[in-house]
Amino acid sequence: MSGEAHVPQDASVEDKAARIIAENVYYAFRGQGTTLIDPSHEETLLARLAEAIRPGIGGSVNAIVTAANAVLSAWERGSEGAPSPRVRSVNLADGSVTMELTEGEGLAQANRGRDDV
Repeated sequence: MSGEAHVPQDASVEDKAARIIAENVYYAFRGQGTTLIDPSHEETLLARLAEAIRPGIGGSVNAIVTAANAVLSAWERGSEGAPSPRVRSVNLADGSVTMELTEGEGLAQANRGRDDV
């Protein structure tokens, strides 16, 4: 992928925005995470992210963050790997995202069974 949103030229502004945010989430998740993503599944994850994010465009940033994180959690449950980061914030002006490893489900699973001596 080239870093440019792959959306049909005649797509709506909302669809383009959703795809840009989805790609930014994907690249951050792939770059910072430990869940392996087979290149043949890249477009599937991107499509799921864009589809989940799209209803939140023009609305609440919280809705976009929640939708993206739900997709990432579902993807991670179906894959092997340690917990990966989640979306903390989205800048609607440029589609950039901030990620963080949270005390959510994935981190709790990683810490389960750990001996703190």
